[in-house]
Amino acid sequence: MSTSTLPELDAAEPEAKPVPRRATRLRRVARVVRTTLVVLLLLATAAAGGGYVVRQRVAERAMVDAGSAVLTADPVMVGSADAGVVAQTMVAERDSVTAGQLLAKVTLTANGGGKAPVQEIRAPGAGVVTQILDPGAVARAGEPVAVLYDPAKLLFTVTVPVETLRKLRLGMHASVRGPGLPGAVSATLAAVKPEVDGSAGTAGRLTVVLKPDPAALATVRTLVPGLLFTVTVDTTTAPNGTPAVNSA
Repeated sequence: MSTSTLPELDAAEPEAKPVPRRATRLRRVARVVRTTLVVLLLLATAAAGGGYVVRQRVAERAMVDAGSAVLTADPVMVGSADAGVVAQTMVAERDSVTAGQLLAKVTLTANGGGKAPVQEIRAPGAGVVTQILDPGAVARAGEPVAVLYDPAKLLFTVTVPVETLRKLRLGMHASVRGPGLPGAVSATLAAVKPEVDGSAGTAGRLTVVLKPDPAALATVRTLVPGLLFTVTVDTTTAPNGTPAVNSA
């Protein structure tokens, strides 16, 4: 019986070619560059975030909450120098009127037995009616038959303590928010008035007058005096303005 020689199963594996040193160095350099870029990116992100936080905190410190403001208007009194009785009214409260428009007729108190004269009460200028006497009401001499206000001259007034006033300057910009406004409207710190009525809680406080900016006036003039609003003043504006505490 003949024997055959089996082929060897474990053939020798070809030897791996050595990696050139230049390629190894390039890979190491690439890894170092990638790591450096990642670190730099993380540092840049952290710095940007930190800068944003700092800017936000500075901005918050620059904004001063002035409190609640009231929309006000100077009243325009329209009446008669003589006493009488309101015979007829031609307008109602909240009506808009033009200069010279007839508001009411007043039958004056007759002197002697003659016929009592009738006086026409007319608007001295354009405005909105806030009060008017009813027909048959007594119109006293020198007292108003009607009260108007000019919507183009509406102002925001807010009472602030002296500590807050020291942070403010005339000309600073303010943001006003409240009922009837689609968002914040801009106003300018126009004047400061001392509290002289002696009301409780007004000691050591003064009234800041804010004038709506022209762009906001069209919206503000549609509002009713007496409404309350919140006011925030940007103290970074008007750096050369007169200190508000000095203008009272």
